[in-house]
Amino acid sequence: MTNILNHPVACSALILLAAAPAWAEPQASDSEPAPDEQQILDTVVVTGEQVPYMRLSETATKTNLDLMDTPLSVTMLNKTFLEDLHSERLADAYPYTLGLSQSGTNANSFSLRGLSASLQNVQVNGLPGLASRFGSPTSANIERVEVVKGPASVLYGLMEPGGLVNIVTKQPEEEASNTLYLTTRSYAGDTSGFGDDTGASLTFDSTGSLTRDSKWLYRLIARVETEDSFRNGVSSENVYFFPSLTYRFSPDADATFGLEYVKEDGDADDGLAAVNNDIGQTAPINVRYQEDGDFDNDEGLVAFARVNWDLSEDTSLRLNIRSVFHEDERKLYENNRVNDAPDLEDATLRRRDRHQLNKREYHFVDLNLSHTFDTGPIHHNLLAGINGGFERADYERIRFGSVIKPNISILDPQFGVGEPVAITAGTDRITDYLNYGAYIQDVADLTDWLSVMVGGRYDRQDVDFTEQVSGFTDDQTSDVFLPQGGVVIRPNDVLSLYASYTESFNPNSVQRRDADGNSFDPEKGEQTEAGIKATLFGERLNLTFAAFDIEKTNIIETNINGDLQLLGGLESQGAEFEMQALPLENWQIRFGYAYTDSVISQSPDETLIGQRNAFAPVHDAFFWTRYNLPREVWNGTVGASIGVNYESDRVTNASPATQVELPGYTRLDLGFYYEAERYRVALSIENITDETYYTGGTRDTRIFPGDPRLLVLSIKAKL
Repeated sequence: MTNILNHPVACSALILLAAAPAWAEPQASDSEPAPDEQQILDTVVVTGEQVPYMRLSETATKTNLDLMDTPLSVTMLNKTFLEDLHSERLADAYPYTLGLSQSGTNANSFSLRGLSASLQNVQVNGLPGLASRFGSPTSANIERVEVVKGPASVLYGLMEPGGLVNIVTKQPEEEASNTLYLTTRSYAGDTSGFGDDTGASLTFDSTGSLTRDSKWLYRLIARVETEDSFRNGVSSENVYFFPSLTYRFSPDADATFGLEYVKEDGDADDGLAAVNNDIGQTAPINVRYQEDGDFDNDEGLVAFARVNWDLSEDTSLRLNIRSVFHEDERKLYENNRVNDAPDLEDATLRRRDRHQLNKREYHFVDLNLSHTFDTGPIHHNLLAGINGGFERADYERIRFGSVIKPNISILDPQFGVGEPVAITAGTDRITDYLNYGAYIQDVADLTDWLSVMVGGRYDRQDVDFTEQVSGFTDDQTSDVFLPQGGVVIRPNDVLSLYASYTESFNPNSVQRRDADGNSFDPEKGEQTEAGIKATLFGERLNLTFAAFDIEKTNIIETNINGDLQLLGGLESQGAEFEMQALPLENWQIRFGYAYTDSVISQSPDETLIGQRNAFAPVHDAFFWTRYNLPREVWNGTVGASIGVNYESDRVTNASPATQVELPGYTRLDLGFYYEAERYRVALSIENITDETYYTGGTRDTRIFPGDPRLLVLSIKAKL
């Protein structure tokens, strides 16, 4: 059994063989029933019915283009799947998102297709600006998640080239509904026994019509949660509030506006430290090196508005506005340097004093017009838009850099005895970014079986920088034009072959200059991709295969003279295969495998060329299946799920001097469900084998272990 679980491809093959009869051509005994008989059969089957595969993505092209006609790779995680995973945060779905590897605990701590992400790579309803930074976003208001693989700058502006994670939030609905979610959790492993470290959350979700004519709709989502980690002395208390209103001007026009409020208070935790760059020489996974009272606190307020106006059957106008006011504060003795020793018992950790207060503002807008029309035999789906906005980053280092004496033991740290050797002067850096861009995209159906996508973007960024303490100021202007193109061949209704070329950009820091004092051109990403998509057996089996090559250039490095220069480059190439299947209405299967070779391709230090990029596993795979009994049990549906996630070894950073190799792992999850008309009870057992694994880190000083065996019980009640 262990060998099969360690090879997801073999496990999936067994499931497919077992399901083959369900997809085969119907035999004589399975002839099509008469309409009345079909209605009776449908009534029976719906007891254990699963949610089918989604074919439309509003993220990939900002239009309702069928994914089979889209020359890009897109992964979609709907609300039902997130509930099945007991996903309380976006990061809970990462193990089942192909090509995505977690690299830490912050909101943007992940890599996509072997390349790290920035905060711009996580957007909400197509605009940047998360309400929190320290933790992964809550799933309380998530309707679905759409992941576009590869560069997405042409439509969405500056970001890293690995891909875009877009959170589509829940909207007000006309049908009245009041739902209460209660979740409790407890670890049950060797490190943290059952009942030792627990947590709970309560979520209320109410929606419906405010007026009899249903022109005004509302939605109110509120969530409170508390959690004790398996890590010593680490806990958090969080509050979330998401009110929104929709006004229907007419059947063809509506506006939605609302607020998000997030407050997260937690204990600071820098993870483990590895002695001699060896993950085998660390303290137990529950050991923490921060002091009591060290904290990471996050608070954010968001105002947003969206207008959808179908001007005609062929023309639509979309306006999207998002403003974020965010503040996070961090105070701790942070992990700073590992003092190696031949024996783990003799190794120590140097810490340093940090107290920082970061304030951020994001004010972004996107306005686009889509129009379909014909030019002779060619059908066009044209999109044109403008987007951009203002961003302010105010980073105040109240205290930073002073070493804490004495050092503490790696294996057996003693607390309350260290203090800074000096109180260091702080800094206060304020950076204002003004971004504005225009984009255009046309998807043209040249024939019944051939379509092409062409597009481009012009973008400009103006930056003003001020260091408040010293009074130093600086400014920078950068601009870029980005093209993209793709072709789709549809030989029949069930098969799609595509190829595409896309680009991304990310401006370099205003604080970094070349030997002549000039600012640098933006970092640039380029991807070429080709793939096949198939939807078979009435959309009950959906397959995608993609091969890609991403190059990131214009990375700032120090040359042999000690000056900064654009000498760095990264390359990531590989292939992905993903399957979503519904062999029976009550049986769902998801499977994915990715091969990624992500390395440093350019560097003034030749010893680094060819080194693997951080948190880019060569092999990444998952398997998930859920089966519901086709008949009612206790007047409801009973089901179970099995999930397997595999990642090969990863490294914490590219430099061998401080690099730690994190071993590959296989995690096994189980789920059990009971659903009635008004209630849903679910129990999940995550990491059922209690395997020790690591989800992220930096260098040899900050390594984050994954959760040991975890039990999560949730109750959903419609009031």
